[in-house]
Amino acid sequence: MTMTHKEELKKKGYTRYRGAVDASVYEYFNCDRSWKAEWYLKKEHYRCCGCKERCETRDPEGFQLFLDLG
Repeated sequence: MTMTHKEELKKKGYTRYRGAVDASVYEYFNCDRSWKAEWYLKKEHYRCCGCKERCETRDPEGFQLFLDLG
């Protein structure tokens, strides 16, 4: 059995990015499937596994973390 891309990312230490992603990120990647996006993060390296393009960036602009106010 082969690993899925998500499983590979998790095995390499990536965790699911749970913050907000601005529309400008999808515009930069010319993404027309933003509704399928699943971003993963490891040491300020963002990788998406929402489609076959598997976009990635180290630029944190457009990625907004939610603050835990509790």
